[in-house]
Amino acid sequence: MNNSIYKKGLAVVLIIALIVMASLGIKQSGKENEIMYTSSEMTNSDTVLESAEEELSCIYVDIDGAVNNPGVYEFTEGDRVIDAIEKAGGLIDTAYTKNLNKARKLVDGEKIYIFDEGENIAPLDLYNDGNEGKININTASKDNLMSLTGIGEVYAQRIIDYRSLKVFSSIEEIKEVQGIGDKIFEKIKDSITIK
Repeated sequence: MNNSIYKKGLAVVLIIALIVMASLGIKQSGKENEIMYTSSEMTNSDTVLESAEEELSCIYVDIDGAVNNPGVYEFTEGDRVIDAIEKAGGLIDTAYTKNLNKARKLVDGEKIYIFDEGENIAPLDLYNDGNEGKININTASKDNLMSLTGIGEVYAQRIIDYRSLKVFSSIEEIKEVQGIGDKIFEKIKDSITIK
């Protein structure tokens, strides 16, 4: 009699053990699938984000004049003029750099021309890239900015300080520079560009 109860009890225990093991196995395989799905999903979205960031951060700059290897080079947003000079093989011995801010951040599509000591340097032509004599407020030197009506040394420096943090996206944005309002903007709007 005890043997029959023992056998029945053992069968019940074995059935319960099989049920528990089967349910644990099902839960475990579900977790593995979930982990695999989540990690592949993250990999795909990370790849998309990385490629989008690469597209946004890639800029092209044309560097010419007194450098060893003039040309158009690819840079990352945040790179500076000194990086462009290095990528172009460095300056030649007779390069004139007194008008050059090597710490300035590069702007996509700009042209940097480095004068040779023997060249005639006309201040208004330093950043004239076919802009019909207009001054590019994103790249112009302090002296060029000061040639604008109503812009003195203080305002020119404020413009440079502003653009070192954020590139002008429109000429109207110059009114966000402290002290430059509608009156000054009306005087200079036909003389400035951001391209």
